[in-house]
Amino acid sequence: MRAFIYIYIVLMMMGYGRISAQEFVQPIPHNPHKSAKNLHEHLATAKSNDLPLSLPFWDDFSYSGPYPDNSLWADQYVFINTGFAFHPKTVGVATFDLLNEEGVIYEHIETGNIPYQADFLTSHPINLSSYQPSDSLILSFYYQPQGRGGNPSRDESLVLQFLQSENHSKSPRDDDDDGDDNGDDDDPGEEDLWQTIWSASGTSLSEFSQDTFPYFHRVSIPIVDEDFFRDDFQFRFMNYVAIPIGQWNNSGTRSIWNIDYVYLDQGRSVMDTTYNDIAFAAPPQTILKDYTSMPWSQYTADPGEWLRDRFNLRITNLDGATYNYNYRYFVKDETDAIIATYLGGSALIQPFFEAGYQDHGPHATPIVLPNPFSPLTPAATRNFDVVHALRKTPDGDDFSRNDTIKYHQYFDNYFAFDNGSAEAVHLVKGYDPERVLMFTTTHDDKLEAIQIYFMDTVDDQDEDRAFELVVYSSLEPETKIYSSDEVLLTPEDKGTFVTFPLEEKIDVSGIFYAGIRQLGNVPLNKSLVIGFDRSNNVQNRLFIRDGVQGNGNWYQSGFEGALMIRPVMHRDGSTDIITAPEESQKRIQLYPNPVRGDYVYVEMDRPAWDTNKVTYQVYDATGRLVRSGSDYSGINVSDLKNGLYILRITNGNAMETNRFIISR
Repeated sequence: MRAFIYIYIVLMMMGYGRISAQEFVQPIPHNPHKSAKNLHEHLATAKSNDLPLSLPFWDDFSYSGPYPDNSLWADQYVFINTGFAFHPKTVGVATFDLLNEEGVIYEHIETGNIPYQADFLTSHPINLSSYQPSDSLILSFYYQPQGRGGNPSRDESLVLQFLQSENHSKSPRDDDDDGDDNGDDDDPGEEDLWQTIWSASGTSLSEFSQDTFPYFHRVSIPIVDEDFFRDDFQFRFMNYVAIPIGQWNNSGTRSIWNIDYVYLDQGRSVMDTTYNDIAFAAPPQTILKDYTSMPWSQYTADPGEWLRDRFNLRITNLDGATYNYNYRYFVKDETDAIIATYLGGSALIQPFFEAGYQDHGPHATPIVLPNPFSPLTPAATRNFDVVHALRKTPDGDDFSRNDTIKYHQYFDNYFAFDNGSAEAVHLVKGYDPERVLMFTTTHDDKLEAIQIYFMDTVDDQDEDRAFELVVYSSLEPETKIYSSDEVLLTPEDKGTFVTFPLEEKIDVSGIFYAGIRQLGNVPLNKSLVIGFDRSNNVQNRLFIRDGVQGNGNWYQSGFEGALMIRPVMHRDGSTDIITAPEESQKRIQLYPNPVRGDYVYVEMDRPAWDTNKVTYQVYDATGRLVRSGSDYSGINVSDLKNGLYILRITNGNAMETNRFIISR
């Protein structure tokens, strides 16, 4: 247990964020992606190692975390992610913070301006015994303070160390370290063997980068000391944290360092700043305009309404020459079958230091295919992979892993703007403060629950805090359609999405607002702490009312990101659609059927349908969309082959499917 009192500071840390009226966004206290369970599963699937490793040693962290690749690294403290870096060299970084391998703040860290060791990133032993100084071995890497987290202070630092042989041991203070032991069970004698080779003092990202490229700085370390040319050479990064008295702010990400593109090999020069590597430099995006997930029935009712027009990709050339390469993306369904493909063709890409990211439209901003998820048949849930891939022609580049990025596109029973990962927390203060998100539906639906990602806090500031679930159909004029009884937040509700069922199902249509209301006069240190995703900016959909700011009126959020609140929609059975009528109850009939001519005609029960909103889609037996439009009076099928077809008719609020056969 810590021997000091946690004090929640009200002011934001300099360089991290700003205060918008009674609304606050602050660094996260814990990392929900790292846990004892996740760590155990990661270590259980550890890759087999042939140790010591051989050169080259390379890692750009362009893989799924949260833990580092254990075929390269000997410990699991840092956080591998795509959210905390600002303009990384390639997608993915290793983030150093105050959180251990289970995602909680190190117990040995206390306030008092004393530097404490926090995260380590230690390589496995590397065999350098066959090399000598003339072989020009160089270790290079890129680093960045703060990123999208909190900035490290000048009393905090990032350090690179090399492991010495036992006959070159030295005292801990000989290497200009600024810290105590990190409180783990390391042998102090073993600790003495690590020699500090490089270090950097904390600063803000703005001061570090001057708000321009490069947002990461490159470090190049020649290995020339013969002591390091052994078969058990190791290096490690670590960060020191120093928290002033009275400035503990419940955050494990108050002091962030990002490391990227670690590369050790022979035959290099400190002047070599280029790499034979064309890569993605940002994670993939949802294929939807705003939502990261939505109910399948809502999507299929009007796919064109929800699909974004184009992707925005960052593709970079880290070499010093212009190259030709190909780009494409494709969509896979649950069976791993490719159901849609976009071919972007080939293009030239100039070096990043000359031209920045690729600006060739078919690659940088490719269109979203108009029907990427066919067939649009009823389903309870659907999930797809949208895979973006590039390849340098004709032979590829030196590092192929960062040539592919994948987005998992889920359609479940809820609406979501977040990607499930919080880079910050959201708080409000005031009298009866409320936070609601605006959602939009295609057809009438029923709201049955609200999911909320409450974040854990160091001092459980929101323990036993009551709140109400609220739903509005309009904020101006204000129309509340639901308010729950008081709900009590408990510790087990934190660190994950928790589903709070409504006492009764609520009819929603078009726009509705869902969120929470705290009760009474709420200071900041009693605010409910909700996860805040920085990767998707939908601040125009987040509205706040606190009973103080704006005379109690609603106002739009002042922070870029997405509050992690998700409305859960009711489903009749397991179909995730409006229940289709029996054949005898259908309001639409097709004739002739079978079709022996050029047209199929639709007969509609007009009083039951708003014909001004009707659209249709025709699918073949393989699920391929072969016809669509709004003029359903006579659908020309003259060019279609004999076989079975499905006609899907929607009017925005209802849907029917009919089968017909072409037999000429």
